[in-house]
Amino acid sequence: MLFVVTAYVALNSTQSPLFRVAAGLFSAAALLGVLRFSGVYAEEAPHRLISMIAGVAAFPAMAISVCFTRWRVIREWRASALMISVLAILGALIVMSTGSRLYLDACAVLSVSGVAYACWSQSFRLGVISAVIMLVGLLCFAAKISPATALQPADILHLALAVGWLGLSRRLVKD
Repeated sequence: MLFVVTAYVALNSTQSPLFRVAAGLFSAAALLGVLRFSGVYAEEAPHRLISMIAGVAAFPAMAISVCFTRWRVIREWRASALMISVLAILGALIVMSTGSRLYLDACAVLSVSGVAYACWSQSFRLGVISAVIMLVGLLCFAAKISPATALQPADILHLALAVGWLGLSRRLVKD
């Protein structure tokens, strides 16, 4: 579900290039997860690496694109690719050098919280709801709890992220 939604947002959205590149990075991580957990390949490292990069780069990129809608860097493909690359490299270095998920978790929670606040200040109710759903998914995953017994915390996270991305992509872009 996350792969389909984020691929749709990356390829068909009217949002900024930075928002779409962030969605594309989530889509790549989700695709690798589908391949890994469906048994197509057994290696865990590619999914784990791209998911970590999505956490430290795509979450902040999504937040930047929602919070700072007038920045030139979010509206140009080359600048967006450069920004997400810098975020990915710095984030990956921090996570790998510390061996801790703290920076990754902080990027996710602070970014989605910033998105909720920006959507609130822009009177974009669907965006607020979408960001809150993403936050609930992140918190369920971090706490290792699932409100639905048939689903694992990771399933809740992926469904919440899919719903959140779809809701955020519905924002009308104003220039």
